[in-house]
Amino acid sequence: METITIKIPDQKSGIVKQMLKDFGVTILEASAKNKHLELSPEQQQEIISSQEQINNGLFVTQSDLDDEINKWLKK
Repeated sequence: METITIKIPDQKSGIVKQMLKDFGVTILEASAKNKHLELSPEQQQEIISSQEQINNGLFVTQSDLDDEINKWLKK
């Protein structure tokens, strides 16, 4: 397995961390003793793809999604 280190901007960290968790990635905080995370090539590619999507604004915030769901439920 390989190790990858990702530096996530603070303003996007919640979104990126949730996305990684959704892909089954174990996230170790910087304070963790073992700072190495081993990812498969497929996981690495998913992360790169996700970062590109975020950089291109192709994401929905949780609050926006909640608002959409609430509007739909009220119909």
